[in-house]
Amino acid sequence: MKKITGLFLFLMYTLGFAQNQNFGKNPAAGKILHLKDADIYYEVYGRGKPLFLLHGNGGSIDAFAKEIPILSKHFMIIAMDSRGQGKSTDASKEPLTYRKFADDVKMLADELKLKKINILGWSDGGNTALEFAIKYPGRVNKIITSGANVFPAGVGENEVQSMKNEVAEKIAQQKPQSEIRLLQLMIDEPKITKGQLNQIKAKVLVAAGENDLILRFHTEYIAKEIPHSKLKIYKGASHGVPVERAEELSKDVIEFIKEP
Repeated sequence: MKKITGLFLFLMYTLGFAQNQNFGKNPAAGKILHLKDADIYYEVYGRGKPLFLLHGNGGSIDAFAKEIPILSKHFMIIAMDSRGQGKSTDASKEPLTYRKFADDVKMLADELKLKKINILGWSDGGNTALEFAIKYPGRVNKIITSGANVFPAGVGENEVQSMKNEVAEKIAQQKPQSEIRLLQLMIDEPKITKGQLNQIKAKVLVAAGENDLILRFHTEYIAKEIPHSKLKIYKGASHGVPVERAEELSKDVIEFIKEP
């Protein structure tokens, strides 16, 4: 029997636990941003301050199925499928990076004529949010990350080795490059330094589950090194905070973005 790793459990959350299958497949709300090397699918809900929702590795918009109905009552929600995931395509050939994902977020913000945005990012989406704050400091107001990491070992050396083994298996089985590249992304990235964290100007809520895939000391390190940050650990939760603590997370997001 195949070992159930933390990564496998996370993919179960992002791919199999969506509560409303319409999110991510809603023609009334969905549009496509055409870039030179990707088509980025996104959906817009509600009005108010713009809040981008960024899902985790291998996921899609419906990862936030529980949050969208609540948050769209307070903000303009822009939920997007990251390149090569969900309904978004990816024609790039170079290795994937979270900086590239952050560039896609910036391009979508430009398309929607949004000068300053807020971001809620889960897992890889949180990594992208931090990269966005580093690269585009003048374009972001507040960020909420759930289960983010700033270097690969934030998930633990055993988990990194498991991913390396899985990549080797997929290569041997001649699996699609799209699958291999997404896994390789988590092995190689992110590469965010302490100095970069120290320079983040956005206010950040750094969140994680008590039993998160991300090691506790790593989450605490991120919060400690970002100047204007808050830390919240969701008691009893795993890496799947947006699924397991959707109402509480939504309440925290609303309060955090609306506070001065």
